[in-house]
Amino acid sequence: MLSCRQLESILAASLRQPTFLFLLLSAWSFSGWVGADPVYREIVVCHGFGCNIQSTISLSKSEWRSVTGWFKESTPDAKAERNQIRHAIGWMEVLVGRHGPGRKDRALDLQHVTSKIGQMDCIDESINTTTYLKMFEKQSLLRWHRVVERIQRRALFDAHWASQVEEIFTGNRYVIDSWFQDNGMLPNVQEAKDWSDIPFFTALRNNSAD
Repeated sequence: MLSCRQLESILAASLRQPTFLFLLLSAWSFSGWVGADPVYREIVVCHGFGCNIQSTISLSKSEWRSVTGWFKESTPDAKAERNQIRHAIGWMEVLVGRHGPGRKDRALDLQHVTSKIGQMDCIDESINTTTYLKMFEKQSLLRWHRVVERIQRRALFDAHWASQVEEIFTGNRYVIDSWFQDNGMLPNVQEAKDWSDIPFFTALRNNSAD
């Protein structure tokens, strides 16, 4: 039986051989590649109000490429990147809707919808949007922003949730709010301090145009 010292000597000699080293590195890289799940697979989507219903969907490679295409152009600043984020989120909603949840989602909660299946309240919307933002972040598509926790604004009679990103260099936070539009429409994007400036009696007022 070989001693530990003898095994170390044999391995060291083998590593000096280019062919052996290439095969070893190739095997390591291949095993890592096989074990990595694509970010566009097994996406959990909330709907039914309060994330009461969760559906798991997957996008095709071509669908995911169409999302990342919104980030293809290099952006000169954070403002330009927020515009890319806005379009990418809207398009993600379109693609996710093709696979089921959210396809018929309408703006606001629509209290008289015949079924809550597929309809999303602000909790659903904010969780889903944060999921998509984290997908962008994981794929290194964001250069000027990081994804942070969801934000809530409260008023006397109600409350409202949305997603947030933070500028890396300034620390300024911006809200990505999809709840005020139908599925697939571009979400509101505004500075968090402006988004939080609401009347004392309701948090459900769209103040993005103020």
